[in-house]
Amino acid sequence: MKTSEEERLTRTTKRCQTCEKEYTTKPSKLERSSFCSMKCRKTASEVKKMKAVMSNAGKMELTPAQSAQIRGQIANYVKDQITIANEVVMNGKDWTPTQARVFGMLLNKVVPDLNASYVQHEHQVKNLTEMTREELEAIASGAKVIEGEYTEDAD
Repeated sequence: MKTSEEERLTRTTKRCQTCEKEYTTKPSKLERSSFCSMKCRKTASEVKKMKAVMSNAGKMELTPAQSAQIRGQIANYVKDQITIANEVVMNGKDWTPTQARVFGMLLNKVVPDLNASYVQHEHQVKNLTEMTREELEAIASGAKVIEGEYTEDAD
């Protein structure tokens, strides 16, 4: 019979596929063991879906409609987690740091940070035939000076 010290030395360390924590397992279970707990095993499919959505979002340029569609899909994932997040905050339910970070990232995709400012750029397009000689020369010389009238407000 093995002592607890001998058993500890024969165990192998693996990384959980869901929470990425290291855990130990018996050599006989090395091939089929992928999760550190039953909780991680149950949430693995949700985490996998979230990771797939996040990885696909950065691969190509999206139209506004496609972006809205992806935000809608993420919103559905987040909607399912809102009640759980409320339990974490109000009832002391525990989330791992990874779960909290993933939820925060997904929430930012659906509801961007309110501190972020919306910047609108205005462009004035003129036909070449409507431009003055000075404007054309400024473009040709690479000048980046913006001309305009300056008026000072009287107090």
